[in-house]
Amino acid sequence: MTKRLLIIAIAFFAVLGNLIAQNVPAKKKEKYTYTMYTRVYQKRLMEKPDKVKDTALMKLANSYYFIADYENAAKVYEILYQRAEEKPGFDVPPEYNFRYGQSLRAIGEEDLAKEKLAEYLSESAANAVVQTTRVYEIQDLREYFSKLKDSINLNHFSDFAPAFYKEGLIFSSDRDTGNLHRYRHSGTNKDFLDLYQFEYDEDSVQVISKLNFIGNGINPREAETTSIKVDESTVTLSSDGNTMYFTASNFKDGELVKDQDNIVRLKIFKAVLEPEGWRIADDSWYKNQNGDKAFNSDGYSFANPALSPDDSRLYFTSDMPGSKGLSDIFMIAVDENGIRGKIDNLGDRVNTEFRESFPFVSKDGKLYYSSDRLGGEGRLDVYSVDLNANGMVASVSENLGKLVNSEYDDFSFIYDSEKQYGFFASNRPRPNDSGRKNAKDFSDDNIYAFTAECLNPKTLTGIVYDKSTLLPLAGTTINIISDDNEIIASTFTNEEGAYSVSIDRNKNNFVRATREGYTPAEEYLEINPCELRMVDFYIETDCVDYGTDLAKLLGLDPTIFFDFDKSEIKDDYKDELDIVVAAMELYPSLKIQVNSHTDSRGPNSYNQPLSGRRAKATVDYIASKGIDINRLKYKGYGETQLVNECADGVRCSAAKHQKNRRSEFLILCEEGENCCY
Repeated sequence: MTKRLLIIAIAFFAVLGNLIAQNVPAKKKEKYTYTMYTRVYQKRLMEKPDKVKDTALMKLANSYYFIADYENAAKVYEILYQRAEEKPGFDVPPEYNFRYGQSLRAIGEEDLAKEKLAEYLSESAANAVVQTTRVYEIQDLREYFSKLKDSINLNHFSDFAPAFYKEGLIFSSDRDTGNLHRYRHSGTNKDFLDLYQFEYDEDSVQVISKLNFIGNGINPREAETTSIKVDESTVTLSSDGNTMYFTASNFKDGELVKDQDNIVRLKIFKAVLEPEGWRIADDSWYKNQNGDKAFNSDGYSFANPALSPDDSRLYFTSDMPGSKGLSDIFMIAVDENGIRGKIDNLGDRVNTEFRESFPFVSKDGKLYYSSDRLGGEGRLDVYSVDLNANGMVASVSENLGKLVNSEYDDFSFIYDSEKQYGFFASNRPRPNDSGRKNAKDFSDDNIYAFTAECLNPKTLTGIVYDKSTLLPLAGTTINIISDDNEIIASTFTNEEGAYSVSIDRNKNNFVRATREGYTPAEEYLEINPCELRMVDFYIETDCVDYGTDLAKLLGLDPTIFFDFDKSEIKDDYKDELDIVVAAMELYPSLKIQVNSHTDSRGPNSYNQPLSGRRAKATVDYIASKGIDINRLKYKGYGETQLVNECADGVRCSAAKHQKNRRSEFLILCEEGENCCY
């Protein structure tokens, strides 16, 4: 590439066209849903708590929660988590901590509520799925870019990789150093990269000082005894400004170091500021007993150093073993004496099979980096991701959108989250650059500056879909709910299933989607005044087709525990039937048909009446509990509807045969209509 510098100041703006939410009422139906489940299993939990299955207990807790019975919800969530502690392999999904916390908060248990909500935030971030495709446009994610300020075309050289330093920047450039001896790349006839510094006004982000060359102490070309040709670039500085890490061609004792393939790799060097200027440190800072021996090894490249705000971690790019792609971003602990511990790969939510590079960590705990993964705007795009307290990835990677990213290379993004301005480099066309023909016609790298502005409150947008059909759902209620479980804003999805609602990002809220005949869904909206989010919902229907098995809706075991060749009700089966009875007691309009099936052992002429006797025995048991016999039908199918391969002449285990000895409890409503439960 040939490269040039252009500093342009940009501000964030926010313009969203509000969607007009339309109220499309749902068809009125008899609704059993969570109230049914709650009432049935409330009775079961009180009478025989050990008989309530894990899945039933989870749904019971949610049933109380979604009908706003927070006291009972908290009790059942407590039982649920106690069971999870005592039962290996039983993991409660993260969202249950959120609902448990909200229930506790509603009944005044604030301390435990905070604990559960904190666990939810930690677990949900840790379990996030990597997002490697771009997320629409920048307005869907975070601040907006605004009008361009007056640009300053400083030069026609290549300038990139800015780093904050005191009241200005240090950056890399291939400009003429002004020295008597100039060293140029033979292929490009461009000067080797050096480091420069300038100051700027924080209010206008305009350059206010001349450029200062940083040489001598860290640049071997400036030594009188050597003519070594070395590039320096990508700098990071400690918070006190006295320690610098930078990328350079691998050299030692005035000589370039080549690997076994005769290639000069990139390495990370350390320099310290002394009264007479910068002095490069010896290699003891990474060659020590406490650090990973693989760091800065000669066989691979190590580049793009980036310190965490507290100077405790060093992020960098490398193609070392363990990389997922052409280059990955890694992290290692560091202190004033050097590196410590093992190198950590940042994992799949950052690194891909492509090229990740140019990391930067902002003061608010975000990692910005560039990647040429698929799904971006062009070549290198800038992405961001949240970091946890251990410096590892805690969220999904997000593409910063079209006003940062272009069809060209966009990289070395840095941002001061307190002062709300930053810089990045790009080889996109300059204003009025008529010489650029296409994305392969690269110009010089330019540095762009921007200022950020937050607008609050923000608008939350999204679309609600049916989880099964993936069709948008019009008329779905969207509620914004406060930490005190009070509805503070409400709207409906329009004909396209879309919604738009204003929220105050300086307050903790959560958004809930509810629709008759569907299971409610919600998402927590943590305080974050400068991020705009889209929240899409995929909600599951509670409506079922005619003939759906009630036993499955209630989480019952479909297997009938009849003894072989018998039609008497076993005690274990009675426990299951009692739950069906409870449902029919609570919902007098509910009608069912009991279908019984046998295994294939014995002739069908015998099995057919046997299944009929079993179906009748089941109906008789339900009726004996006070259920009107007119609400009950039954039919025996014998061995005509086997669920596995165990037909006549096939040898099967007793367990497999038992799976065919089963009953179904089919819900009867108007045929062709949906039944809602």
